[in-house]
Amino acid sequence: MNKILIIGDIHGRIFWKEAINSFPKEQYPDLSIVFLGDYVDPYDHEGISRIDAINNFKEIIDVAKSDNRIHLLIGNHDMHYWYDASYKSRCDHKNYDIIKKMFIDNFDMFNVAYEETINNEKYLFTHAGVSSFWLKHLHTMGTLASSNIKDKESDGYKLANVMKDMEPTADNLNMLKSVKLGQHNLWCVSWVRGGDNNCGSCIWEDLSEWAYEGMEIPGLWQIFGHSRWGKNDPDNAYINYDRKFACVDTASAYILTDTGKLIKFEHKEERFKKHP
Repeated sequence: MNKILIIGDIHGRIFWKEAINSFPKEQYPDLSIVFLGDYVDPYDHEGISRIDAINNFKEIIDVAKSDNRIHLLIGNHDMHYWYDASYKSRCDHKNYDIIKKMFIDNFDMFNVAYEETINNEKYLFTHAGVSSFWLKHLHTMGTLASSNIKDKESDGYKLANVMKDMEPTADNLNMLKSVKLGQHNLWCVSWVRGGDNNCGSCIWEDLSEWAYEGMEIPGLWQIFGHSRWGKNDPDNAYINYDRKFACVDTASAYILTDTGKLIKFEHKEERFKKHP
């Protein structure tokens, strides 16, 4: 039985349509559909224009509004449109205001994380994965902030106290997007991705950083995108069943079954053609 349909980084690509249309709501009402973020900022070599990507994003929002099975997550190429970040990767400055308005107008539709339990195994979905290193960073930043914020009734102070002992649940992670303190710590970019932090956040962590021992969080299966993991085989996911994490930034949908297996959706339609 299919439990979760996973749609990796979009970047204007239309592969999500065939995948969703293959699982109509009437026949699969209990299926969860998770988009891992990065809806715009296409790659030039794929022949998708920035206007194509914007129109594709509009369609994703419209479909999500009519299908409660769909969960839209935030990627680094999404957050840099509504967060005043000094470092922006491949940002569409020409259409910045248009894209920003799309996110702000539909802000409640987008989350940092989604979780689901299958056969007593907890699965956490984010754009780039929650590492134990970044979780410790949140604990430190929360402790520092809670001692320095004077307004004890402020949202920042409340979040700081959550961050001090934060557990990596979807509810906790989703608190980060709406408070400046949380947004600042979501925008942790390590040197691997051109930043100056010691580790990346759950929207910035590069797959290569998962090579370090102790990155994973015990008892938690994580599925994320963000990193095209290999030049030799970029069209297949990196799945590590022993360490319980998978990177599915492949321009192909994946299916998580009720047995905990990740299966690649076999696309028959063109995945990179321009949005009509």
